[in-house]
Amino acid sequence: MNITKKQHYVSQGILKHFLNEQGKVFELLIEKKLIIPKRIQDTMEQNYVYEHPAFETNALEKKFGEIESVIFPRMDKIIADLEQVYKTEKNAVKYISEIKKMMPLLLVFYFRSGALLYEYEFSSDKPKLDRVERLIANIFSSRYINGLCRTVCNCYEAAIIVDETEQFLISDQYMSTVALKYKNRFSNASNRQIGMKETMILLPLSAKFYMVFYNGHNPSYIIKDKISILSLEEVQKINDAVIRNCYVECVGKYKQELERVKGDEIISFGPSKCLMRYSDGTLKDHIIKREVFYYEEDWDLDRNSYTYMVQYLENIKGKIGRNSLCICGSGKKYKHCCMHKYDLAKDILFATQNVGAVNYNISGAVEAEAAIEEFAGKETELTNQRDKEALKKIDELMEEQKRR
Repeated sequence: MNITKKQHYVSQGILKHFLNEQGKVFELLIEKKLIIPKRIQDTMEQNYVYEHPAFETNALEKKFGEIESVIFPRMDKIIADLEQVYKTEKNAVKYISEIKKMMPLLLVFYFRSGALLYEYEFSSDKPKLDRVERLIANIFSSRYINGLCRTVCNCYEAAIIVDETEQFLISDQYMSTVALKYKNRFSNASNRQIGMKETMILLPLSAKFYMVFYNGHNPSYIIKDKISILSLEEVQKINDAVIRNCYVECVGKYKQELERVKGDEIISFGPSKCLMRYSDGTLKDHIIKREVFYYEEDWDLDRNSYTYMVQYLENIKGKIGRNSLCICGSGKKYKHCCMHKYDLAKDILFATQNVGAVNYNISGAVEAEAAIEEFAGKETELTNQRDKEALKKIDELMEEQKRR
């Protein structure tokens, strides 16, 4: 059997809905900040990305092709129907219901995406093997996929949003996820994993239509079970979340919006690694998504949470009342100035001190997206050289602290 060289981690059947009048898309290469017109055959792909010596040649590529043959005719019809009715019909229930029926297969598209592949191989000693093995572990676990599907379909509200200028971007993660509220950072999860409270999932249909699943503090222009036409500012806010889901590349129908987002400082950060060492000599090693927040106050809390918690304990708790002058020196009452951010910091402090009392998974969730586990076992059995070096460096720093 001839091997397929260019294997797409975001399918051409999706990318075709981002084609412009020249029959191409624009691709932003994140690291180089370079925007290039491309045929869809030449973007969101990598040579032999799904090949693994344990499987027959083209085995995964063939499986994905079978899924695409089922999904795309149905998805194409939904997009065509929306094109006909979105200006006059605001009820989105019928279209949401149709998309929910496809959710298990759409989650497979998510787990095979370029951003997930990037996370699967992040810091690995054998990236080409690990990315496929971790992909397989996700997509061939029917319990995991079906559990996530039921969580998304039953525990999230849904809506459809429209950009009449067709400026919506698509991430190399395919479905973009974003936190709607800062949550206490815990060892093996980010704020934006599927199945958590206060998260939003952005599912691209085309450069004109997105479906949105959300739990919690949704933006006012995303309305349950409705089709909403967005303003330019609202479209840009959605695209800010999309670009921050990208690790390698982002695609759009037109160049203009990619030019606007290409300098976003958040996209210079990759995923993170969590090494947990236990007293019995065992070790757990996880890869965690880059943090992405929808609201500026949560970005602020992410950057400054430790500072705010210290200030709360030292300068506010038991000392400053709602009607006191704010400690920032603005001359305003505390309740009209900085109280909100310090209340958020207080919540994080409580969560830090009462880990068992705080649950960030959505009530009724069957399954929540898991962090990528690289290793679990005795520390002596760890083979990843980079992780060994990191642990050695941690030990050296701890010894240095003791000597001080």
